[in-house]
Amino acid sequence: MGQRAIAVALASVLLCGAATGCSVIASEIDHRAGETTGYGSIAEAVVAASPRVLAVEDLGKSLNGFAYRLDLSLVTDSGEPFSADELDAVVEAIWGAVPWEPNAIEITAGADTTDGHEVVDLRAAADDLAPLGVTNAGTGGVGLTGMTERYGEWTGPQ
Repeated sequence: MGQRAIAVALASVLLCGAATGCSVIASEIDHRAGETTGYGSIAEAVVAASPRVLAVEDLGKSLNGFAYRLDLSLVTDSGEPFSADELDAVVEAIWGAVPWEPNAIEITAGADTTDGHEVVDLRAAADDLAPLGVTNAGTGGVGLTGMTERYGEWTGPQ
């Protein structure tokens, strides 16, 4: 009976400790995010970095684990897929302009052409941007992680 009570007490202590630790981490992240709101000059930086990008739309921020993901859509000049160099310039511009450190960036792109709205495929270009982690996002879009490994530590807008 005594061992059972000790085991229950130990499990309770561990559970409470884990819950407290998680809430401290979440509070710190919420506090940091609260200090840096908005999207800064992401749209301007991306348009300046790539002649193919006419505008940036649908900027969004969503909780992704213990940090935040940046979501955005690019309006481009044609429905042609991006090259690795074009996408690299866009992601590097985002990394330098975003006023809070995202743990992931999700990008979709499209163009309004004479044939209607066309989706721009970013997947092949993203696959060439090692060591970024790449997942499919939407139709032709990509979710990217590992920006620190490719572009260096996030420092915020300069």
